[in-house]
Amino acid sequence: MINRNIEYIQQRNEFDYLKALIDSLGKGRCIGILLHGPPGTGKTLLAKTLAKKSNSSYFIIDGSPDLDRRDIEGNWELFNGDTRFNHGPLTRAIEDANNNGMSFIIINEINAIRESEQISLNSLLSESHINLISKGFERYSLKETSKLVIIGTMNKGVLGINKLQEAFEDRFLVCPEITYPTKQKEIEIAVKLSGCKKIVAETVVDAARQIRKQAIKDFSITKIFSTRLIVNFCLIVSNMSSDYLRYNIENIIINKLGENQEEKKSIAMILDGKLFEDNLKKCLTQNYDVKSDLKKELISPRTTEAKIISNFKSKVEKYVFELGNGKFKNKNGSLMWKFFDWFWQHHRTSLKNYIQLTEKLGYHKAYKEFSGLSYLYNGEITLSYIKWLYRNKNKDLMDFMRRICPVLD
Repeated sequence: MINRNIEYIQQRNEFDYLKALIDSLGKGRCIGILLHGPPGTGKTLLAKTLAKKSNSSYFIIDGSPDLDRRDIEGNWELFNGDTRFNHGPLTRAIEDANNNGMSFIIINEINAIRESEQISLNSLLSESHINLISKGFERYSLKETSKLVIIGTMNKGVLGINKLQEAFEDRFLVCPEITYPTKQKEIEIAVKLSGCKKIVAETVVDAARQIRKQAIKDFSITKIFSTRLIVNFCLIVSNMSSDYLRYNIENIIINKLGENQEEKKSIAMILDGKLFEDNLKKCLTQNYDVKSDLKKELISPRTTEAKIISNFKSKVEKYVFELGNGKFKNKNGSLMWKFFDWFWQHHRTSLKNYIQLTEKLGYHKAYKEFSGLSYLYNGEITLSYIKWLYRNKNKDLMDFMRRICPVLD
């Protein structure tokens, strides 16, 4: 099961740097830190861990356009026939800092907060006090013996209702970027936070990074396979029967990341190309205590398949070197027939072996239904089948060559 007392796992030295920054600044002031980066990279967890390691309490504000200034400062409420002031997270954090020396405020999606609410925080960040609108602009101040740390998190690609006001953003001392971890670090995070086997984490991370690459590089997938989603998926599949694995793949990965049927199809093709379900089921249903080379074989394409892909990719690189990038695809991104004709003339065996890998997607069955012919002659791919793929499955073939059995950059 998941470890509830989880802490941020440092990628490089971002945690040490921020902890040193907080410790180095004197008391009697408010420290602003603005963490930015894509969703699911641990920005909030980093902020919580900084508070825990400082032996301090923290108060969380979830930014939204509906957030009112009184929601964060506090408001009056009727209680037993009388009115009393109900403190909000800001005033509670100041009070806690004044009583215990230091406190943290974490504002998630800070760029979703309206400009008027951003302005209300300016005096706290620069002058260590806030004027309470609900109490006639009464001043609520941080003591000279106290320290308040405000950590805002945001994804710069999502602007909320307004971008951060320049004067507001300028009051934050530092603005570190929190990005996706390296592959090995992401595996470590998945194992520690979900409690799954390492081989499960390796399988999931390998597929996630391939899907993420398409989202970031080609923009063919809208949503990014985040580290948070990796952890959640590993947690769920490790604690449920493998009988439900396909449902979990569909509901946690494909349906969640795919904005439309085309994107869902692309994601499914990537997973099928990596034998994701089969490999993961082996990890989950057997007690794997295997050597590292066997693990590597488990999560990679079959050995012969890997050799075919590697061989063809080297030939593609030779083609690009000799003829240039513009000689294999048209302006609309579709493949040129010139590309296949060149391979048929110069590296026919490599081309045949590679195209035969399309069996896993069932294109050969569609070809037989269309033409009534076999895609093989004497056990080898026919030129007619390649031409049919080019004419009828051009876009799918490009996806296949980029994602499933990648040979194109």
